[in-house]
Amino acid sequence: MSALLTVRGVTRSFYGVSALSGVDFEIGEGTLTGLIGPNGAGKSTLFNVVSGLFPPDGGRVSFAGEDITGRPPKRVVERGLVRTFQLARGFPKLSVFQHLMLYGPHQPGEHLWAALSRAATGRKREEELAERAFGIARRLKLDHVIDNAVTHLSGGQKKLLEIGRALMSEPRMILLDEPMAGVNPTLTGEIAAHLADLHRSGITICLIEHDMALIRQLCDPVIVMAEGRTLTEGTFAEVAADTRVQEAYLGRRH
Repeated sequence: MSALLTVRGVTRSFYGVSALSGVDFEIGEGTLTGLIGPNGAGKSTLFNVVSGLFPPDGGRVSFAGEDITGRPPKRVVERGLVRTFQLARGFPKLSVFQHLMLYGPHQPGEHLWAALSRAATGRKREEELAERAFGIARRLKLDHVIDNAVTHLSGGQKKLLEIGRALMSEPRMILLDEPMAGVNPTLTGEIAAHLADLHRSGITICLIEHDMALIRQLCDPVIVMAEGRTLTEGTFAEVAADTRVQEAYLGRRH
C-alpha cells in the first residue's frame, strides 16, 4: 500500500516549549488510521502543522508525493487534504446550506469577471455546488435542517456539518480532530457509521479520538503519540498491549 501522507522529523515549539519533537509516520492511501495519545501528546498541533495552520520549525510533510511543508491551508486543501476541528466552527447567521456552499472549490465568485458577469459557466458551477451541498446534507442526515442557522443546531449536528464542509472540498484525505467529542451516545454511533461509510467510499481518514472503543471499532492501523513524538504504531491490539503505551497513558512505573 502506497503512502498518501508522510511526516518526517516534524518539530514545533511555542515560546520555547516543544510541542512536537520529531514526529515520524506514514499513512497509507485508503486506510482509516487512528491517532491516539494522552493529553498534551501533540496530536492537534500535528494536525495544525500538516494542514498548514502552523509552519513547522523543522522536518518535512508530503502528500501524494508532493512536498507541502509550510504551505498555506488553502493550497493544502487544493491538493485534497482537509481537516476538521475539535470545536465546530462557523458563521452564526449563515444556514447549513450556506456553510456547505462556502466550502465548495472553484467558486465562480472567486474571480471578479465571473462574479460581475454571472457567465453561464459560473452559473453552471454554482448549480453543481448546490447539488453537491444538498447531496452531502442528505448523506449526513442534515437535509431536514438545511435552512436552519448554525446556532439552532445541536452539538452533534454541528459536528456533522464540520464533516460536511470537509466533504464539500472534494477531499482525498480528511484529518478528523475528535469528531465525537461532546456528542451524545446515540449520535456518536451515527457519526461513527458515517466515517466508516466515507472510508468505504475511498476517502483516506486519520482520526484523533480518546474513546478507545471507537478506535478499536473503526481504525487500522493505530498510531500512538506521546511527548511530541511517535511512540509506536500497529493494530489496536498490538498498541494496547505495548507497555510503552500503557506507561504513557498511566504514568511511568517506579
